[in-house]
Amino acid sequence: MHRRNIHGSDRAFVHEDALRHSPSLQQGDPALILVKGLARKAWQSNRVRMGMALWLLGVFFMMFAPSPKTLTTEMKKRYEQMIVEAADAPAYEKALRKYQRARFHADEAKVWFWRFREPHKTIVRDREKSVSELKSKLDHLDADREKKMTKAKQFVGIWSDYGMHDVRNRFWGAYDKGKMFAQQQTFYHMIMYVLSGRNEDILSTILNWVFVALANFTTGLIGSLFYFIFSLIGMIYSYQPDPFSAVAFFVLGILGAGSVVASYLIGVYGMVASGMYVVSKAAARNALQNEARHHIRHEQR
Repeated sequence: MHRRNIHGSDRAFVHEDALRHSPSLQQGDPALILVKGLARKAWQSNRVRMGMALWLLGVFFMMFAPSPKTLTTEMKKRYEQMIVEAADAPAYEKALRKYQRARFHADEAKVWFWRFREPHKTIVRDREKSVSELKSKLDHLDADREKKMTKAKQFVGIWSDYGMHDVRNRFWGAYDKGKMFAQQQTFYHMIMYVLSGRNEDILSTILNWVFVALANFTTGLIGSLFYFIFSLIGMIYSYQPDPFSAVAFFVLGILGAGSVVASYLIGVYGMVASGMYVVSKAAARNALQNEARHHIRHEQR
């Protein structure tokens, strides 16, 4: 029985027909349908809406909010003068140099087994006594300087431009440390992975690096968040605000830091998920095309 040869136009028709009747194209993408359904259902929840509102409030506070307290030009000049007076402490610098020299002089006398040898034991004891006296004087001057700094900060208030600038600097400093930790750990992992000489395909290697980077960035940023929280407590104490302002600023600071960190992590995880989705879609389409080609070859036999 003679079989009709399939020409190029017929092959294209069969190929398009196979793709058109594929279940994924007829019913829509299951992943997108699931995500849309979950998002629609979640948005109907009051808790989700409240969470979104708190997230927006936190991002606004940490990145865009102006200071609630306005300072006059005279107040700013007075504050800067108080800071200069607190930082300019000739007595403290002089005491610090004396302490450093005494510390070096005492360490210089600590020879081998000096605790059991005379006169080295007596010499070290006498020099350590002088070091302790100078250290006590230095601590007293340092406490006096900190009091002046606290007085200057209390003068402008924690809700001023200086307070807002201070909390943002502390957060971004902790944030950068967390990112640096993640980058270093990922780099070390890549070096150890290459040196281990594992014979794996390129896709497995890339996926391994991606998931390790995600774990390191998650750990680093969450760690930086806790570091910022402890730093925030000391910062609030240095401004000596009233109890209500202290609690409100602490809550907003934690909310802002958590919102920014969550935004970054969600963005990173979203990019990775989008990349994996695109790759999986391309693989599925290639499978459909291979199935169509197999069908065409089968028809030609």
